[in-house]
Amino acid sequence: MIVEDNFFPESKQHPATITVVEICERFVAAGLPCKTERQEDEVRIVFEGRKSSLNFTVNASGCPLTATMPDETDYDANFACIVFEVFDSIGWTYAPGRAD
Repeated sequence: MIVEDNFFPESKQHPATITVVEICERFVAAGLPCKTERQEDEVRIVFEGRKSSLNFTVNASGCPLTATMPDETDYDANFACIVFEVFDSIGWTYAPGRAD
């Protein structure tokens, strides 16, 4: 079993008009260097020098619907605070979950 951290947009208050690239830019501005990588139905944000990454499902327009950070990560309190601050700034909420 893998435990994951999940982030979801509050769509009624904050429609998903931001792109994953723009979210990546916010992480860079907050001091977390990263880059985006596109895969089939997902876009990933990969953080430089870390095992941690965020996997986004995106709609046909390329706007993110959900984000998941698998728990096979190496984040510390400072890293986690920045991740939460960035998601909070775009109106997304956190929901811990499990994927089997």
